[in-house]
Amino acid sequence: MIFALTNSKGGVGKSTISVHLAVWLHERGARVALVDADVQGSSSTWLGEAAPGIKVVRLHTPDDVMEQVPVLQHEFEHLIIDGPAGLSEVTRTVLFLTDVTFLPCGPSVLDLRAAREAIRVVRQVQQIRKGPPRAVLVPNKLQVQYRLSQELIETARSLEIPAAGGLRLRQAYADAAGQGTVAWRMGPRALDAAREMETLLEELTHHESTHETIDERRAANH
Repeated sequence: MIFALTNSKGGVGKSTISVHLAVWLHERGARVALVDADVQGSSSTWLGEAAPGIKVVRLHTPDDVMEQVPVLQHEFEHLIIDGPAGLSEVTRTVLFLTDVTFLPCGPSVLDLRAAREAIRVVRQVQQIRKGPPRAVLVPNKLQVQYRLSQELIETARSLEIPAAGGLRLRQAYADAAGQGTVAWRMGPRALDAAREMETLLEELTHHESTHETIDERRAANH
């Protein structure tokens, strides 16, 4: 399975989710590799510290992505691709190869606009590929009782793609990056973040393995 984290805006949580997803799958015995397609290299540096045993490949051109991702796909059970900020040719190439793309989105007006643009590009690729990639919006940096956070959740429902439960704005995620680790290894001070992140990862991967949609699963649990 190829999972991609894409969006047209930086700072929305692509690297945070990419690294946590890679470590989470690795700890469960899966053969995983991370493809860092962002020139900043944040996820490859972070993952190199958090889980040196996970293979990391940096690919920064459309040709490199097109040539090397299919090769890596045969070597590993799962590839996680941390896409660049922006809807560049690299991002579009990633979308032509991936099975599912997660679209992290913050609660600002600019984030909402970027999410809409990213979804438009995903739709274009889906039409050409006659289906894939599946797309899931991941609300991020949510704040309780914050108007824009509520607007993000409402917008997600109107965009006609599944929306995951999302992540709150927590210092623990920034601390995890700075310390080269993941939330569930940070002890009691990051317990809420660890639980929240693991719940999200279970939600994101469960419906891919069972072909059950996130919305169907959530409805069944209520």
